[in-house]
Amino acid sequence: MRLWQITIEMLSTDLVAELRAEVTRWWELTCKHRREQEAASSSTSQTSQLSSSLSSSSSVITPILGAMLVEGPVRMITLGQELSVDVDEKTLAEMQFKDSQVDAAL
Repeated sequence: MRLWQITIEMLSTDLVAELRAEVTRWWELTCKHRREQEAASSSTSQTSQLSSSLSSSSSVITPILGAMLVEGPVRMITLGQELSVDVDEKTLAEMQFKDSQVDAAL
């Protein structure tokens, strides 16, 4: 499992929903960048992939499943508890957030 550590600057008056939106936006950009890198590397080796896909049909399934496992809903976790959408309208101060306190499980 790969772990990322990023910093998102927000005010204590910002809503949990805004934090969720920022993390989701970052994750979507990260996934897009990863797909672009994979596409660039796969275009250079298309000839070898064509011959290998003819010999094994399971090679097509692995990339699809890999993408499905990596891309999905972002789960916000703080102090070991998942933040449900029920708290989206609360401010970060109301939730007693401190610096570097939230983890995003992807």
